[in-house]
Amino acid sequence: MARTLLSVVMPTHNRTDQLERAARSVLSQEMADLELIIVDDASGADSGAVIDRIAEDPRVRTVRNPESLGPGGARNRGIAVAQGELLGFCDDDDEWLPGAAGILVGHLESNPGLGTVSAWHRVVHRDIGRAVDYRGPRHFGADELLWFNFVALPFAIIRRSHFPDGVSFDPTLPTCEDWDVWLRCSQLHPIEVLPRVLYCYNQHGGSRVTKRGSGALVGLTGFLDKHESSMSHACRAYHRAVLAQLGGGREAMAKRLAEEAAASPIAASVAASAIGCWSVSSTIGIRRSDPALAARAMFRLIHRREPGHRRGDLVEGPA
Repeated sequence: MARTLLSVVMPTHNRTDQLERAARSVLSQEMADLELIIVDDASGADSGAVIDRIAEDPRVRTVRNPESLGPGGARNRGIAVAQGELLGFCDDDDEWLPGAAGILVGHLESNPGLGTVSAWHRVVHRDIGRAVDYRGPRHFGADELLWFNFVALPFAIIRRSHFPDGVSFDPTLPTCEDWDVWLRCSQLHPIEVLPRVLYCYNQHGGSRVTKRGSGALVGLTGFLDKHESSMSHACRAYHRAVLAQLGGGREAMAKRLAEEAAASPIAASVAASAIGCWSVSSTIGIRRSDPALAARAMFRLIHRREPGHRRGDLVEGPA
């Protein structure tokens, strides 16, 4: 039996109409030493037949959760049984595009210092038959990832040997769990995004992977609780304002920014600039069919307005 170089983990929950397409996109990659691990996160009976049919391919392994563990917990079950030195991910309603595995694995092999590699992706609005490419920033580190999830999706390949303590998702985060992983990985080894569209992110009316709690608010709160000690004042002020908006709207966000300004005017100014930058560039990006415009604008703003962030500067005022 051929050795397993790449293990791709795919959590699924009641997605019978899309799971097979997602699985075939991985299994059709031109790599002999690949395995696909499908983690059934407490789906209904209908999903079992679809998973069993896919598992007729000997490269497929299945894990079944009797109770839902959510996106992070389900991926962890797959990671626990993965045999490959390289670890990848694909959601059950998305797709790896042809050649993705070979390109990403080849880049890791050519760059032994890299810990993680991802690529640009295509956003497909299946209800209206429209597709646009997401071309985000390519080179960033932990300092930038404290501000924003520049990887954007749970799509990357991780070199497991670079992370002796293992790679795992935080099961307490109903969202931001992939962002948390990319940040922690980048704190140990470089991460890079290739300028190739290699993943298809399908937007549709249905729910995504099982999520518990109140979604974005709970996930971002947990992310901030874990990482705020590593953030500059401006970065913390930005996230606190975003959380206020998620919980109470624009008025709550403005109040939070005023409170931040009383403690650290410069940090609050940078945070307000980031929020304005995101809002304006997101609107322009939609009009231009450029969904990553906001991410690129944020990346430039971070470096322009907070040039000392790599040294933990902008320490004016209390945390």
